[in-house]
Amino acid sequence: MSGLDDLTKSIGASGRGGGMDDLLGGLGGGGLGGVLGGILGGGAGRGGGLGGGNPLLRMLLPLVASMLMNGGLKKILGRLQQSGNAKGQSWVSRGENEPVDAAEVREALDDEELDRIAQQLGVSREEAAEAVARVLPDVVDQATPEGELPDDDELDRKFGKLHELGPDR
Repeated sequence: MSGLDDLTKSIGASGRGGGMDDLLGGLGGGGLGGVLGGILGGGAGRGGGLGGGNPLLRMLLPLVASMLMNGGLKKILGRLQQSGNAKGQSWVSRGENEPVDAAEVREALDDEELDRIAQQLGVSREEAAEAVARVLPDVVDQATPEGELPDDDELDRKFGKLHELGPDR
């Protein structure tokens, strides 16, 4: 079983419900949202790192953060919106996050970015798109707790904290 299979199994088939929160079990209350909230300042959570969670997730989150820095989040949200997809706005605004699938992630990301993530994770491009689709809504949601996009410097500061948790740090 590959690391992505382990991640997918941990998250659950739909990527919703308790699966994502259970992924980083042992970290207390909020699961992924709580961990991200502690790191990104989006809500109550522990800021002490990603603990003993899934190793693929510990590799994926800093890669996603890097992708979102330097205007990357706005670019992705813009591409989703241009294709008639308003799901990205649900991640920024308050309320429920609409899920995104691998095909929508592939549309929103540069090919090079997705290839880089796949290479870093040691998975196929399709598996990388699926993995990003599972965490992207929660990462964006926790970085935008006020229901709107902060300025670029603030976003880079928040994503920089998550990026620093990468395995090469």
